[in-house]
Amino acid sequence: MKIPLISHPLSKRSAEYKRIVKYARNTHALTHDTYTLQIENIFSVDRSGELERYAEFKKLHNRMLLWHGSRLSNFVGIISQGLRIAPPESLTSGHMFGKGIYFADMVSKSANYCNATPADPYGLLLLCEVALGDMYELTESEFLTKLPRGKHSVKGLGMNVPNPAQVEIIDDGVVVPLGKAVQSNIIESHLQYNEYVIYNVKQMNIKYLNYV
Repeated sequence: MKIPLISHPLSKRSAEYKRIVKYARNTHALTHDTYTLQIENIFSVDRSGELERYAEFKKLHNRMLLWHGSRLSNFVGIISQGLRIAPPESLTSGHMFGKGIYFADMVSKSANYCNATPADPYGLLLLCEVALGDMYELTESEFLTKLPRGKHSVKGLGMNVPNPAQVEIIDDGVVVPLGKAVQSNIIESHLQYNEYVIYNVKQMNIKYLNYV
């Protein structure tokens, strides 16, 4: 029998751990000020078959390490089946750009989907390597059923973004947008923060599970 997920805790003294903590600290949005977020533990993840599935997209340009949040109750399915396109339990409010897998570069944007409460203040956040390729950029809702020719993903352009001058490059070109939030050069958008959407599950690989 295949084990669906193998995870190993990261040392809190490791460069990996410190990078992720910095990413979380710097990208907690000012408008999400009703709670604080602290990483308690980080686990590196190897979900059975996912890396092999991702291999064909590993060569695609524009790969980023991005956040994905979900309720604790959804993680049994995520661990066994991976992230899926619009699973039955997903919120319909999360489909601004059609049915895909949504990611963020602001930690609190994803943390809001964990549905933590003062009575139950813990949650799980994923960090995934996402192969974005050429992005179809939008500033307002557009419910897509098919990407335009030549596009691999959607980027909803937010007005507040991690400082692009402070990115780190890891693992053969993967971008970690861990800069502190700054105002983008987008003059008008319906989005406060960036959103990234893929419509093919093969374009992502879960890298880290963060207990917050």
